[in-house]
Amino acid sequence: MMTRRKPNPALKVVALLTLTALACSLGSSPETTLAAEATSAPEATPAPVATASDQLTRDQRAALIAASVQIYGLQDQGGGDLQPMYIGSGTIISPDGLILTNAHVASPASQGDVEFEPDALGILLVEREDKPPVPSYLAEVLAVDGFLDLAVLQVSSTLDGGTVDRSRLTLPYVELGDSNEIHIGDPLNIFGFPGIGGDTITFTKGSISGFTPEEGVGDRAWIKTDATIAGGNSGGLGADSFARIVGVPTQASSGAGGEVTDCRVIQDTNGDGSLDNQDTCIPIGGFINALRPIELARPLIEAAESGVSYVSPFGTVEQPTGGGGSGQEQIANLRWATGADDAGNPVGIAETFPTGVSEIYAFFDFSGFSDGQDFEAEWYIEGEKVAESVFPWDGGSQGTYYVFLYSNSGALDDGLYEVALYVGDGMPLAASGQTTIGAGGGVGGGGDPQGDVTIEGLITDADTGQGIPGALFIVLQPGTDPEAWLESGSDADIVVYAEADANGFYQVTGLQRDVHYSVVVGLDPYQPAWSDDFWIAADEPQVITVDVELQR
Repeated sequence: MMTRRKPNPALKVVALLTLTALACSLGSSPETTLAAEATSAPEATPAPVATASDQLTRDQRAALIAASVQIYGLQDQGGGDLQPMYIGSGTIISPDGLILTNAHVASPASQGDVEFEPDALGILLVEREDKPPVPSYLAEVLAVDGFLDLAVLQVSSTLDGGTVDRSRLTLPYVELGDSNEIHIGDPLNIFGFPGIGGDTITFTKGSISGFTPEEGVGDRAWIKTDATIAGGNSGGLGADSFARIVGVPTQASSGAGGEVTDCRVIQDTNGDGSLDNQDTCIPIGGFINALRPIELARPLIEAAESGVSYVSPFGTVEQPTGGGGSGQEQIANLRWATGADDAGNPVGIAETFPTGVSEIYAFFDFSGFSDGQDFEAEWYIEGEKVAESVFPWDGGSQGTYYVFLYSNSGALDDGLYEVALYVGDGMPLAASGQTTIGAGGGVGGGGDPQGDVTIEGLITDADTGQGIPGALFIVLQPGTDPEAWLESGSDADIVVYAEADANGFYQVTGLQRDVHYSVVVGLDPYQPAWSDDFWIAADEPQVITVDVELQR
């Protein structure tokens, strides 16, 4: 329920509905520094043999979870301080610590991303399914194939660099299956650490929906599935109903002939705080969920087990090169927004942002660019650089582009933000812009609010009276049906929104008098509250207090 100090039409409460994308939280690379201490590993146990059922037993699921690992790409900040750059998933395939994963997780340089080659790889083990995995070991790459996007790691040391006696390791592991013996309609079980799944392990299941050939690789170059796979699952575990690994979730989907059908940069997969061309594209067209079959990984595994060097029979991935450009590069019309639509256009242009926002976008128009030239974006908060991204430009000669900054801990800090853009020979400063967070702003897809009315208040739990951090107060365009918007609405319908702080306090501003807005308030797992006639009368004061109670 929503209350205000001035009478207002009662809000209806709608059960079993969730907010749209604004209520979703996209995960990313954690900010945690890996502590220099090792943890005791669970006792080595292969996954139990399955029964005739297509469903894994609880014991089988537990064994597969225990053998799934999260992998951190680590950068040495000096003095042995290792900081995460990105995250991925992997699977332990032997009790002495062989781990199967993707090449772009183990060694980005094998796919041309030399800049993001880590100084070390951290291995995190799952000790409890309802807790984040625990930093436990460092690993080294034994075999990598950038073409196939597959790699095999070996646990090599404790987190502080201490020697690990492989002969005494008894890690839980998964047995290899036979991907040549799986068929369309067979069940498939996915385990890993997708960014959108939070910090704990995620299990999804589906079935094998088909196979896709790739020239030079074979008819089963890709396994297609309807099981949900998201960024961060890369390198994880695809298991059959016998609890054996039969495939490795991989970053790109394949269409006919093995080509990626529609793959876009929509997530900060490398965790550098910017959404740009250095992030792994997320397949969103054709079939979006693809795995490399385990049979393609066997040569890498055999090479790692025997201690011989692995050489890919498919060649190498071409290394990107930067360039100086023409000197005619221009950047203009830098503006801020709360997001981007599928076409790369700004959603919710804003001058400032409210406390509690977790992401901000900087859009700009460009001309005179050439693909391959150097480009850099640097982010500052209160004058201190917090993120940067350097990459060869591949956005064409002219158009609109954006860079992106977000917090992987819930909300960006209040303060003055600046983005600086560098391009061309010698990387001179081409443009910069500033905005603030915490100034009461925040607009959605409907354009800039032009009024001066502010709504603020508390969003609380109806049973406990406690504030609900992260709850959203969303003002929709007049005439919008809140119930319909909850089911399938667009960000373009949003006039302004705010995310409640740690105490449940929110504030939105810029609203106009004598307007009948629609309003939605909520956060999973609470039932959203809404009003289709939230009237701000002509004689309203500049600040209106509206308190909201949400029911679970």
